[in-house]
Amino acid sequence: MKLLAQYRRLHTLVNSLGTQPGLPALALGMHCSERNMRNLLAKMQARGWLRWSAGRGRGHYSQLDWLITPDALALDQMSDLLRQGDLEQAFSHLNEAQRSAFSARLPDYLGIGDATCRSLRMPLYRMVESLDPLDITSRLEAYLVRQVFSRLTEFDPATQTVIPALAHHWEAQHDASVWHCWLRPGLTFHDGTPLRAEDVQVSFLRLREHSKTYRRLYQHITGIEVGADLRVSFHLDAPHHLWPHCLTAASSSIVPTRRGADFSRMPIGSGAFKVVRNNAFQLTFRAFKHYYRERPLLDEIDLWALENTADNPGLDLQFGYNSAAGAANTRLSATLAGCTYLVCNPRSAPFRSQAQRLALADWMAPARWLAPDDPAHRAAGGLLDRWKHRSTDGCAASPFPAGTMLRLVSSKTPEMTALAQAVCARLRAGGVQLTHVELPTSEWKKHAHFEHADLVLTREAMYHDPHFGCFDWFSADIMLRRWMPPRHLAWLDGALYCAQTEAHAGRRMDIFEDIARKLVRHALMIVLTHEVQVLEVAPHVAGVHITPFGFAAFEELWLRR
Repeated sequence: MKLLAQYRRLHTLVNSLGTQPGLPALALGMHCSERNMRNLLAKMQARGWLRWSAGRGRGHYSQLDWLITPDALALDQMSDLLRQGDLEQAFSHLNEAQRSAFSARLPDYLGIGDATCRSLRMPLYRMVESLDPLDITSRLEAYLVRQVFSRLTEFDPATQTVIPALAHHWEAQHDASVWHCWLRPGLTFHDGTPLRAEDVQVSFLRLREHSKTYRRLYQHITGIEVGADLRVSFHLDAPHHLWPHCLTAASSSIVPTRRGADFSRMPIGSGAFKVVRNNAFQLTFRAFKHYYRERPLLDEIDLWALENTADNPGLDLQFGYNSAAGAANTRLSATLAGCTYLVCNPRSAPFRSQAQRLALADWMAPARWLAPDDPAHRAAGGLLDRWKHRSTDGCAASPFPAGTMLRLVSSKTPEMTALAQAVCARLRAGGVQLTHVELPTSEWKKHAHFEHADLVLTREAMYHDPHFGCFDWFSADIMLRRWMPPRHLAWLDGALYCAQTEAHAGRRMDIFEDIARKLVRHALMIVLTHEVQVLEVAPHVAGVHITPFGFAAFEELWLRR
């Protein structure tokens, strides 16, 4: 890199002189001796960057010919760093214009892995805000946190039951208001320190005191007792038959008692993969060889942040990106559990009554604006795909008086932008003078952005467990609850209490469905679409199946050589 910097200085110097300089002029301009200048020119010529011939004798002039520009040379040298997978080093020597040009080359290197290990490179269209389980704000963060951290329990979608994870056994006492969990022996974090019962205690007390979005999941904890036999006992303020389900949540991941100042960027967990690099350009995961379950089939997964210029990229991750594969890629798709929906501000004049909100729901019926062959969205009639709580083909007349002005807030993510544009077009077709504000993920959790909003377009993607998914959805501090009128909020909390104290799984799901039905029929949420996630899988990547979050579990991926 030092020689390249000198080459750039020399190129700038010669162009400023306007004439072919001799060796003395070059040495003076480069602030070195003529001997050192001659050595520099020899090195650059040996690299094929320039051609230099010194003038010998009176009337013979030196001749310097450029064979490559410094910018082109820098991009070529950066390409070598790309092959090695070091994006931070590659970008650190480029200015803004060069970075933009260089970014266009990145996809060509995604298919190039390290031949010495089983590694996979994939594009990521935004970097994550935080990998601390306390700060989860989106399904992407929740998905990645699940790869880095482990939890006391997990949910098995095949059997639809909670299964052991860090805890090999658990049992309830006192009508499920006390839960005892026993940890596996010999557990360790990524840095080699033992994972102890005290770490579990600290993790959940931290969630109870500091979690914002998911505070209600942990507010039931009145105390946590640690036993000498790897036992952790949770004391709750009421019977809670969903507690083992709550322990499966990404936010319930176990963190070490001692955490570094940069824990959110370089976390220490006990999951299948550990974070070895996290900067503005890439996020690298490496298999944890002491993982308590089966070792991941890949050694390393490298996520590269690419600029997204497509109108509808469709997904965050393409598994085994291969620009040359083309039609040979396998295309997987699945409908995600959950939906995209609108929430109305009941303090806003157009939405104060149930009738006004239902009129909006009729106007926004997806049949009126969603293309029937849309590959990424399906019209929704309920919160879950199997629930149909209200159907309408949409009204012919707009419910908005002339001159109605509304402010809509949505997240600025690749998967939401196209849908938000369609929603905005439908509102404007109804005569609305609309202001649309898109918020990046880092701003979404700041309440101030929603103070003057009339509508919020948002979505929920649930993981495997429908029981916990519904309980989590209706409990979380999201716009659904923030704008809910007090009497409806009291009803919702009462229904959630009935759900958590209900031991019978079937009756519990009936409670959740009744909650969803009332939310839809009172237009406290206006369901729009169910999302269809698509994954492009290159031929050399195997073990890919779509999880409810729309991604595939890293530990199940492997490569065909």
